[in-house]
Amino acid sequence: MRNRRTPVLLGLLTGLMVAVPGAHAAQAASAETGGHAAQVPGSAMRLSVAVPEQKSAEHTTLTCSPVGGSHPDAEAACAALERSGGDFTALGQRDQQTMCTLEYAPVRLSATGTWQGAPVDYDETFSNPCVARAQTEGVFDFRTA
Repeated sequence: MRNRRTPVLLGLLTGLMVAVPGAHAAQAASAETGGHAAQVPGSAMRLSVAVPEQKSAEHTTLTCSPVGGSHPDAEAACAALERSGGDFTALGQRDQQTMCTLEYAPVRLSATGTWQGAPVDYDETFSNPCVARAQTEGVFDFRTA
C-alpha cells in the first residue's frame, strides 16, 4: 500500500525549492537599496524669492532624500514639504498664530524641479514677506538680506 502523504510532501518540497531562490533574490535586491524594498525617488528643486519692487531675486537649491542643497535649513524645509506631501499650496495651513501686518510689499515665490519623482512647478505672489514665510512654513526663508 502506498503512503498518501508522499505526493503532498513532494509538492510542498517542490514549492519550497521554488520559493527559496525567489526570497534570496528579494533579499539581495533589498540589500542593494539599503534595506528598503523600494527606494523613494529623490527630490531636487530650485527655489526663488523675487521682490518685484526691488527688481531683485535670490535663489537656492533644495534636495530631500537625502537632505542637502544650498538651502541654509534644508532639513526643516524638507520636513515641512514632507508634512504637506510635497504640495506647496498646503504649506502653512496649520499656521494660525503668525500675525503679519497689512503692508503691501509683494514677494513672489517659485519652485521648479521634482518632489519624489513628480514634477514641481510652483509660483505664487504673497502680499508681503511675513505672509509668504507664514504660508510656506519657512521653506523659502533663505534670503540673506
